[in-house]
Amino acid sequence: MALVLVASCSSGTDDVAGDGAAAGVDPAPTAESTTTAPTADPVSLAARVEERGPHAVGVRTVEVTGARGRLLPVEVWYPVEPAAASGAAPATYSFPGLEVPTIDAVVGAPPAPGPFPLVVYSHGSGGLRYVSGFLAEHLASHGFVVVAPDHVGNTAIDEFAGSDEPQAQVAQDRPEDVAAVVRAATSGAVGFEDLTPTIDAGHVAVTGHSFGGFTALVAGSQSGDGEAFAGLDAIVALAPYSETIPDQVLQAVDTPTLLVSGTSDVTTPVDPNTERPASLVAARPLVRADLQGGGHQSFTDVCTYQELARGRPDVAAPLVQAIDAYAVQGCAPDLIPIDEAHRVTRRLVTAFLNSRLLGLSEFDALVDPATAPDPALGVLTVRR
Repeated sequence: MALVLVASCSSGTDDVAGDGAAAGVDPAPTAESTTTAPTADPVSLAARVEERGPHAVGVRTVEVTGARGRLLPVEVWYPVEPAAASGAAPATYSFPGLEVPTIDAVVGAPPAPGPFPLVVYSHGSGGLRYVSGFLAEHLASHGFVVVAPDHVGNTAIDEFAGSDEPQAQVAQDRPEDVAAVVRAATSGAVGFEDLTPTIDAGHVAVTGHSFGGFTALVAGSQSGDGEAFAGLDAIVALAPYSETIPDQVLQAVDTPTLLVSGTSDVTTPVDPNTERPASLVAARPLVRADLQGGGHQSFTDVCTYQELARGRPDVAAPLVQAIDAYAVQGCAPDLIPIDEAHRVTRRLVTAFLNSRLLGLSEFDALVDPATAPDPALGVLTVRR
């Protein structure tokens, strides 16, 4: 892909470099919201999407060839019939130097028959494919197949090994990596042979955190692989790094979009990283939700990593220090409690994807301030 979208990018830990673009202007609240049909019951709908779904969750790791022939480890979460998960082995995520247990995902269980929409998750700079496992597992339990590549050259492993790629190269690789994963998942590639028949290839979303939010927005503009990104049904950008995306690319985003950010994020501050997309993206609906007191890592599992690392004397001190550095923007006492941040994230993302990928329009009530205000949100707006 020849597009160069980054003039100055974030550091390996998503620290923002440069002054960024001018902030957009908040849309007028009176013009933004429409009331969802009164037949929707926001309280019961919220309970449905905040709690675990009806499916058990299977997980596996496969390998996909991404941009420039790089081999990408890809984590795949998929719905499983509860009876088929009985007796299956619990899964773990191999964070470098630390084994992290999943919430309740299992390995080796066969996928449920589907069809299930496909959701791609793109991690942030210096992250890993399962860094938001809380969300990926939750979505799989609600009937989505979730695939998440390691963007090799821009992961925690590369950061520790000193093998980071230049950020301009990473910005070009990421959308192509996502396109490659979509193709693999929907074509019966190695590791997906039994999953592809369960995937509804006509309903696809791209989600991501930080630099992954950048990736999702670029995918929504169809600036990447046209075949893979044509007809996307939803974009979800969590704490997106967007300040170096040109105006014309943001204006070209025509995929329904959810922007979720933290008001206390000092890594990708709301101004301009959320305000610019909120003012420039042409897609409708366009939902903006600002998590009151949310930090940059409020959308990841870093607090779990920190708790595990501190409780294990065998974990190397440099790893503990690295996790602690990330955790400042997710687990500090002045931020929203991480469990509350995850609750709101599950609520917003699951509701949005239920509506856009499954056609369950009643869940629009949960992303509309007229029908489902949430005290944890400092801002909730929707443009239709």
